[in-house]
Amino acid sequence: MKNNIYIPKILVAAVVTAGLAINLSSCKKDAAATTVTEADAAQLSTNAVAPSSGGMVDQVNRSVSTYNTSTFSCAVSKDSSYTIASAAGATPTFSYSLMWNYNLACSGATPSQLTFNFTGTGSYDGPNMSSSDNSKGGFVMTGFGASATQYSFNTTYTRTGTTTSKILRQYTFNSVITITGTNIAVDKTTQEIASGTAAVTIQATSSSGKSFSFSGTITFLGNKTANLVLNSGKTYVIQWS
Repeated sequence: MKNNIYIPKILVAAVVTAGLAINLSSCKKDAAATTVTEADAAQLSTNAVAPSSGGMVDQVNRSVSTYNTSTFSCAVSKDSSYTIASAAGATPTFSYSLMWNYNLACSGATPSQLTFNFTGTGSYDGPNMSSSDNSKGGFVMTGFGASATQYSFNTTYTRTGTTTSKILRQYTFNSVITITGTNIAVDKTTQEIASGTAAVTIQATSSSGKSFSFSGTITFLGNKTANLVLNSGKTYVIQWS
């Protein structure tokens, strides 16, 4: 004898609805887990600027130091390499190896501009992020006159890396950060950045393959401080020691 089992339509609808809810919830979680946020972009930019993670400021400072402590001949290129690393017990920890090329242009026998080009590899590990990176850039330094109290830099700096977030979602993503600076002034006495602006762009790709784009402006304020403003208009403060 054949038994027919009756399943109410309302029960079927409830099961289907529950299944859809679970799938939607899962999709939302997956999407959240692979979203690169503006806060992430701000942290990436901070790490690309701050000397504590081998950023652009460190290399501007080293450019000035190199000029002040080295002997240059007009129109003669020089190569060098160095490794920079964090002190034992410091946070964040970082290590970068860079290859530099320098060329001094002169007007007669008087220096007019010094060009620095460099490439490098490295990594950093901070409280919020860790990353392995390749970097490259070019700086043009002027302001050699005896009456000038500041050096002036026009800069390009690009950092390409694979980054892992260490908070909340703890996901991994790839990024390319480009910082282009104009008239960045460095005090000749303190050898620290006193003022200037830089445009920053961040291109990121999450582990799911989704792309994210951010852009903004960095304003150097002196006293080892800068303000970063990205897409939303929010100001992020960058400080270093």
